[in-house]
Amino acid sequence: MKLKNVFAGMIMCLAITSCIQDEGLNVEAAIDGCNGSNIQLSTINTYSKTVSIYVSKATDLSALEIQFELPEGADIEPVDAAANDHAPKYDFSNSKVPVTSEQTLEQYQRKFRVTSESRTTEAVYMITVIKSELPTEYHFENIEDGNNKYHIFYEFNLQKAEMLQWASGNPGFNLTGMARSPLDYITIQSQGYIGKGAKLETKSTGSFGAGVSMPIAAGNLFIGSFEVGNALKDAMKATKFGFPFYKHPTRLSGYYKFKPGTDYTSYTLGSDGKKNFFIDASMNGKDKGDIYAVLYEADNVEDFLDGYNSLNSPKIVSLARIKSEDVKETSEWTSFDLPFVLQNNKTINDNMLAAGKYKLAIVFSSSVEGAAFKGSVGSTLWIDEVTIHCEEDND
Repeated sequence: MKLKNVFAGMIMCLAITSCIQDEGLNVEAAIDGCNGSNIQLSTINTYSKTVSIYVSKATDLSALEIQFELPEGADIEPVDAAANDHAPKYDFSNSKVPVTSEQTLEQYQRKFRVTSESRTTEAVYMITVIKSELPTEYHFENIEDGNNKYHIFYEFNLQKAEMLQWASGNPGFNLTGMARSPLDYITIQSQGYIGKGAKLETKSTGSFGAGVSMPIAAGNLFIGSFEVGNALKDAMKATKFGFPFYKHPTRLSGYYKFKPGTDYTSYTLGSDGKKNFFIDASMNGKDKGDIYAVLYEADNVEDFLDGYNSLNSPKIVSLARIKSEDVKETSEWTSFDLPFVLQNNKTINDNMLAAGKYKLAIVFSSSVEGAAFKGSVGSTLWIDEVTIHCEEDND
């Protein structure tokens, strides 16, 4: 009788333990976000289980990189696998949707199944890939912040099939734990010259940043992508600048305000090659923001400039950049109009342009040397109503 009771107790304990383990597993099955080196914009409708991904019309859809953001422990796979699927790259090339009078944009669709960590919940999403081009006007009116810790800016013009999701260093700043709300990040939406605009601010990264020799983070906004997985290993390499561009840019114009911070963080290199950071009193109040656009040759859609070579690569064809001395401290919206100047003895080849062999990047930063972790905490650059003027615009 006693032995029977012991076995019964053991079985009950195992059952309770099993229940506790099961309850600890995540039951969520959803797509929280997706990005990739060629994705210009992505939108998710959790109710209809649909995802729209906008890519450049030059993108190779036989190997489209999609980095899915999923609930903890969940996984994702195509409902009908293609031979060329090798996560995180998927083959959409054979899934083109017939064009109709209602929908003229070039679209490709595949279904993906998300399975929860607990393996008890599944959700099937229809993912639509839409080919588009970069817009040439940027108003910063639209942000995606529903399920995000920080603001993500996007621009769209459905009539022209122009789409862009701006990138920033917000994902990297999130690692520091310094932000308590979306408004605490280095790049946020604020009041603009017309309607809303972008506010970029250089901030301290606290003890976390000091521990990894990254004591400040400059507010930034750029066309391209940010690989947060490489942010701590090599932050400058983690920034990928530019998307394919099919027009001949002539000028970069817009409006800005700027306020420099006070204590200027700089560094010297020790004999061991490590950075020794200090406050440079001679530079207090002298920090500058940066505004530039660059057109460069790209061998393929996977070819990008980064934080090391975005201003000095031999592939650069044309550059429009504000002069440091022209970045004035001002609380009033101030216009800028910057000509594109040919670089490296190059000219723009119309055949290469039509073939998508050029990429365009626009970059804004609250500290001109912020990528090298030099700058003043508190330096703030506001940006709004930016336009890339092109030859065909006739203006």
